[in-house]
Amino acid sequence: MRIFISIELPDGIKKNIEKLIGEFKMNLTPIKWVESKNLHVTLKFLGWVDDKKLDNICNLVSTSLKGVGSFDIRIEGMGAFPTTKRPRVLWVGISKGAEVLAKISSSLEDVLSKEGFREEEREFSSHITIGRIKDKIDTEMLERHVNKDENISLGEFKADHISVMKSTLTQKGPIYEELKRVGLK
Repeated sequence: MRIFISIELPDGIKKNIEKLIGEFKMNLTPIKWVESKNLHVTLKFLGWVDDKKLDNICNLVSTSLKGVGSFDIRIEGMGAFPTTKRPRVLWVGISKGAEVLAKISSSLEDVLSKEGFREEEREFSSHITIGRIKDKIDTEMLERHVNKDENISLGEFKADHISVMKSTLTQKGPIYEELKRVGLK
């Protein structure tokens, strides 16, 4: 099964992001938008994992989070990776809580790489992917929209758990299922 570790977003934040996506949809194509129900903060993507390793992964996640308490996350700003001139991913940013997310990601990276999981080549960046761009796009229009919303505030919430998620790929897009919830105390 395909596994990733994330922080799931509350419905109110998802609705705010969905509204933002709706504004972009009117003017920008072709972008593969992330469905509202699938919006999340990815902390670590593990890829294909043998079912027998799931309990060990969950234990490692719990171990790496010891001493990490709940914290506030503010969803704010937006941009594109690598740039708006050569966009591949559209994202909304995280202002408050970004440092804690980076520490959690680093801790997960350390613990899981010792178990043989591939280390990330890129430095962790606190964000929520809202769309993927695979074809040519009007980058000037994209840049105008991103610049207009670069400081947009989409809400704040308290992160009190981390989720170990299963991703099943289908013709209609991925289906995510929470396998384990690890509390932040």
